[in-house]
Amino acid sequence: MRISNRYTRPLALLTSLAVLAVAAGPWAVRTSAAELLTVGSSAPALDIEHWLHDGGDKFPPVTKFEDGKVYVVEFWATWCGPCVASMPHLAETQKKLADQGVRIISISDEDLETVEKFLDREVRQNPQQAAAGESPEKAQTYRQLTSAYSLTTDPDQSSYRDYMEAAAQNGIPTAFIVGKDAKIEWIGHPMEMDQPLTAVVAGNWDREAFAKELKARQEAEKAMQDIFALLQKQDFDGALKLIDQAAAAQPQDMQLSMLKLQVLIVSEKTDAANEHLQGLYKTLASEPEAVNMIAWNIYEMAAQERISKGALIDSSIAAAEKAVAESQGESKASLLDTLAHLHATNGNLEKAIALETEALTLAGDRDREFIQSYLNELQEQQKGTSEK
Repeated sequence: MRISNRYTRPLALLTSLAVLAVAAGPWAVRTSAAELLTVGSSAPALDIEHWLHDGGDKFPPVTKFEDGKVYVVEFWATWCGPCVASMPHLAETQKKLADQGVRIISISDEDLETVEKFLDREVRQNPQQAAAGESPEKAQTYRQLTSAYSLTTDPDQSSYRDYMEAAAQNGIPTAFIVGKDAKIEWIGHPMEMDQPLTAVVAGNWDREAFAKELKARQEAEKAMQDIFALLQKQDFDGALKLIDQAAAAQPQDMQLSMLKLQVLIVSEKTDAANEHLQGLYKTLASEPEAVNMIAWNIYEMAAQERISKGALIDSSIAAAEKAVAESQGESKASLLDTLAHLHATNGNLEKAIALETEALTLAGDRDREFIQSYLNELQEQQKGTSEK
């Protein structure tokens, strides 16, 4: 949420999603929501090309999952910082649970040479040690560290397709816990798997409860993938239809609302965009900071010449003026600053200067420098205009 004009504004990123989708390369075709690999699904058999570690012959390659054993199928890459940071935890977990029938299988989709080169690097010092000024107890390579579990690479990406794409998972590291009946029990970040893994091993994991929670997230992610696939093809009408369907299931999702606004703007449906924007402002009328955030994003789109003067700017001015009446202190200063930017966009420098001057009287230490700088800029513009 936008608190200060000097800080990152998250929705500025969200409103760029449609443009990014159009500019990006093709999106992979995903399975339908009904075919999602999810909790309760049978775990796909493994067909991994290169097994780099076998735990000293304790962990032979796996193709099918054995009944009564628990597996963690984790996806990683040498370039992925969080993946590398998870390696000590994976090694520790494998050592701790090996006697309880747990196998950890970590899969990259990079070529063998890339992975081999990475494994010969020295393990980085963990942040806690660095902060304390400590030296690692024992220097070791990533090859030595990961020898505790089954590290692999599968360059043809068959495993990635069977698991990650089939489960609508886009980010790594991602771990899949495969239970004693060879069904998926849990999907998530490997640093968050301790509790579910312990419960699966003990036989008291509530698979159904987690399945319900995860399936809703997966279907939402699948919907976004489908939307972006249409945006990449510039099928704006098709994308808007899917956005409306997704929004009906997730009416509180601000990302979907802002994405719809962006698509309406990109597809030059100005009247529909303004109607949608006014609806957003009406819904958020009791949340001045949210109104401020959206209004600022409208200003930024105008500054980037993605929208012209007119209805969208005017609607944002009207909403921000109402929000000002519900605000005080630094929050009010931020809203006044947004209003000043919007009025300046409309060419009303006198109004913008008055608003920014008032904002300066309310600004806290965090925003004062920014507001003063913009006020100076407005005054210079006014002076230049008057001298012509």
